Amino acid sequence: MRQPDEEIRRLVAEWIAKADLDFDTVVRLADEERFRDVVAFHAQQAAEKYLKALLTRHQVEFPTHVIRRLLILLHQIDPVLAPATR
Repeated sequence: MRQPDEEIRRLVAEWIAKADLDFDTVVRLADEERFRDVVAFHAQQAAEKYLKALLTRHQVEFPTHVIRRLLILLHQIDPVLAPATR
């Protein structure tokens, strides 16, 4: 059953806000060598959350935190957005 458009927009906005916060952390800390691991973690988190926002928009469930699996789900929606992964 499809969720109402308003609910989908709200959920997508929440994922994007969370991803933006991770991305902002990356931007602020990227020049600091000592934060390299923190930057990598937040970059991965931002990518994951942006993918989840897109999957939420298309109402695709994602029971995973693995980016590769999220890309496979996205590929099923639109191969242009997510080319096939190996």
